[in-house]
Amino acid sequence: MAIAQAATLAFLFLPTSALSAQASVTLAASHDVKAAFIYNFTKFVTWPSSAFANDSEPLRICIIDDGTVSNALLSIAKIDSKERKIEVTKYRDISDVGKCHLIFIEHSTDISLTKKILKATQNKQILTIGDSESFIELGGTIKLFRSYNNLNFEINAATATQSGLVISSKVLSLSKKEVKLP
Repeated sequence: MAIAQAATLAFLFLPTSALSAQASVTLAASHDVKAAFIYNFTKFVTWPSSAFANDSEPLRICIIDDGTVSNALLSIAKIDSKERKIEVTKYRDISDVGKCHLIFIEHSTDISLTKKILKATQNKQILTIGDSESFIELGGTIKLFRSYNNLNFEINAATATQSGLVISSKVLSLSKKEVKLP
């Protein structure tokens, strides 16, 4: 097993108390680590029950990227999160936004499309995660970013609250910069 895969698997199965906001990242493995972060966020975010049609509806993760993170996320689609199956799909159209519980938008996505997606998800029960420089300022919920050889994240608590999402205090405490409600 490659070192990057082993590191990702170790991260995926870390106990809650060991969840870290920093993970040493090489460029080659950064998409695997991003996928691990995204998966772990599903364990530490609570969606309102009305976000799901029923108890057996899967948690739908929609990906807008060049394939690297979505390929890594496809490997976790077989794993449950909080007793829900995970379904990972590539984003196809802005009208698909309502079918998602979590949307990951990669930094290479056109800024105008990013803005449209974030506007379409505003006040909806959808967790938005991205890795572009201005993701939080555009209204995204969680921004992943590299700092030297670490992957870190920032949380926009106001966006999460407006979306009806509850982010665990453990995750909030690990955020490098939490944007608070006014």
